[in-house]
Order: sequence, then C-alpha cells, then structure tokens
Amino acid sequence: MEQRLMISRGGLETPCILSEPEYGTPRRIVLGVHGFGGSMADPIQVSIAEEMELFGSVSLRFDLPAHGENPSSDLSLSGCVETLLNVAEYAQERYPKLEDLCIFATGFGAYVTLTALQDLIELPGRVKLVVQTPSLHMDQTVLNMKHLTKVTLEAMGKTTFNGKRPFDVTYSFYEELRDNNAMAAYPIPFLILHGEFDDYIPMADIQYFHSLSERSKLVIIPGASHRFLEPGAWDMVLDLTRDWFEFEQVLLAEEY
Repeated sequence: MEQRLMISRGGLETPCILSEPEYGTPRRIVLGVHGFGGSMADPIQVSIAEEMELFGSVSLRFDLPAHGENPSSDLSLSGCVETLLNVAEYAQERYPKLEDLCIFATGFGAYVTLTALQDLIELPGRVKLVVQTPSLHMDQTVLNMKHLTKVTLEAMGKTTFNGKRPFDVTYSFYEELRDNNAMAAYPIPFLILHGEFDDYIPMADIQYFHSLSERSKLVIIPGASHRFLEPGAWDMVLDLTRDWFEFEQVLLAEEY
C-alpha cells in the first residue's frame, strides 16, 4: 500500500512516498536516498522499494532539497543532511518496534548519507547501509558536470544544473562539499556496490574508501557502467541489497 506524505520538521518540508507490505507485519524500514538531479520517482528507488516490500519491509523514499517535488529551491549539503535525519527520525517514531533502519543510497545520496552517518547511528535501532556508486569527491564531481573550474564558479557565483528539475549550484554549496570529507572510516558494517566500467566515479576512489573501513564490503558488478543498465546488472544489485539488509552479509559472493 503506497501513500504520499509531507514530513515537516525544523522548518523543512520533505515530500515522501511511504509503502507498506500488503500482508504480514513489517520487519524493517528501508529509506531510499536518490542521486544528484534525481528524485524519489527514479526507477532505481522505485525498484528497490518494490523489492523490499516483497520481503516484508516498509519503504520510505523522499526528495532532497531542490530536487523532485521538494518545495525548497535552496541546495546545500547541510540542508540535505538535515532532511535525511528528519526522515530517519520520522521513520523510527512511526515504527518504533522495527529494529532495523536500512538505507539504500546512490551517488550524491550516498555522499549525503555518509556525511550524516555518525548522527544516524546515534538514533535508536540498528542502521544497515548500502551505498551504490558513492560520489566520494562531490566537489570535483560538481565542477566536472558543468566543465567548470573552482575559479570560474567562484567568479560566476552560481551555475544551473539542468536535470529533471533545474536548480542552482552555488559557490557556497561547492565550498560545503570542498570542506567536507565523506571518505572516512565508519564504525558499522556497510556494503559498497560499484560498476566494473563506471566512468563517473573512479575505481581507485572506491577501492581506497573500502580500505579505510575494515567492516565494509565491496562488490564490483561485472560489466556494469555507472547506471547499471546492462542486462542482469540491476538484478544483482537487488539480490545483494536484499541479502545485506536481511543478513548483513553478501551470500554467494563468488558469483559476483
């Protein structure tokens, strides 16, 4: 059963889509955090939600500021982090008996989630995390997307990102990204999924990030590019994500 709702906290309005399994008692809640220029309606997020519902989980996906249906036009890292924390707190208050708070985050959404992770793990319950193609150097990614240099963006003050919903990328947002370090050692087990032929996020960055946390697990999806559109690639992502949220491990890892 799917319903739309608006979470209002701390002066932020966050549109969400909540889905509950049709039968049985929910076992966990899964948050979907979309990438840069994306939304909660992205096929990636929809398919994750549908897969999790089949296995008895509540899913809650939402739009980050300046994305999708979010009424805010102000894109900031701090605003994105606060939005994620608001949604996580709402989820745990609405379902206090569910022990697992699972998060599937992709690209920029993964960057936001990693930035917020210390605060997330201090909430009640256990956090289980899957990050797909995390944008670990988001400051440089923003410049690359617009073929800009730091000096040019500073002189311009802002540039417009023409995604599904156009929004401004300001120099102050770039500064937030530049001064933030998402590539750190984290204290919980988490799964990193990356395509073998991803041409946006360097493999060296992913491997170095994995080396920082002894409890992380890295799975390279054979033949997959950044968007995992190759035959069978997304099925692997769904299988691996389901197993991680269910068992906090990768089953039959040698198959991948």
